Amino acid sequence: MNDSNLVKLRCNAKVNLHLRVLGRRSDGYHDIETVFHSISLADTLVIARRKSGFTISCDTSEVPADETNLALVAAKKLLGESRGGVHISLEKRIPVSAGLGGGSADAAASLVGVNELYNLGLSDEELAGVAAEVGSDVAFVLAGGCALGEGRGERLRRLKCLPRLPLVIVAPPIAISTRWAYESLRTGLTSGGGRGNILTDALRTGAVRSLKTLLYNDFEDLVFARYPLVASVKEGLLESGAAGALMSGSGPAVFGIFEKEGDAERSVARFSDEGLSVYRSSFEESGVGTFS
Repeated sequence: MNDSNLVKLRCNAKVNLHLRVLGRRSDGYHDIETVFHSISLADTLVIARRKSGFTISCDTSEVPADETNLALVAAKKLLGESRGGVHISLEKRIPVSAGLGGGSADAAASLVGVNELYNLGLSDEELAGVAAEVGSDVAFVLAGGCALGEGRGERLRRLKCLPRLPLVIVAPPIAISTRWAYESLRTGLTSGGGRGNILTDALRTGAVRSLKTLLYNDFEDLVFARYPLVASVKEGLLESGAAGALMSGSGPAVFGIFEKEGDAERSVARFSDEGLSVYRSSFEESGVGTFS
């Protein structure tokens, strides 16, 4: 966009190819081991410069339009109350509270956009530091691509990205509290130990066909027991020809990785016929981008 008072950004969702919860920390968060990957399903933000104040509008009422919105939190972190303000217009395409990092994506785009609009000159490393303060996944979405996340997920080690394989994402109409998921999980009793290292090795060597046996999420058993629909979605994706399928984050969205476009299209048709929200996507190498 040519207007120096506006910037338009695209921010990609994420999936977790691996997720283990290692234990509760003294600050109330949990230590995790996860492998993030950016996907092409994305929100669009238009950020407009204002003399003062921070406001946001969105094309869905599911997103809070107040000071709790992470995109506004991120903007305020950079600008404070004295440098100026912004209005953010958000076109929401990433399903809300689905385990796909939609709020984190919006926050990451806000950081990039405000840095550009106000010519703050902050480096990638400086923005990543702010991102970690805003939310656990924001630093990854800001960097994008594929990475091993440790700590709260904010400590990142870059990994080789997967090819742009077809993805089918199904988001059941279920609200799962992330807090409930973490508090209900019995850490130390899960079976995913060692898979993270094997998965990262597979990513380095490009061993895509091994993904089916390496995808892992500590939360699946917990969520599947309470919400059988989520388990049936994963089963349906595998029946439709997915090379691998996994619930992302604390759910309820489940993604299937396909090798054949035809199988992916038939899977989309199947879940659409069942009345579920379904999205076509692919793996991506970036997190946030600006439109020219």
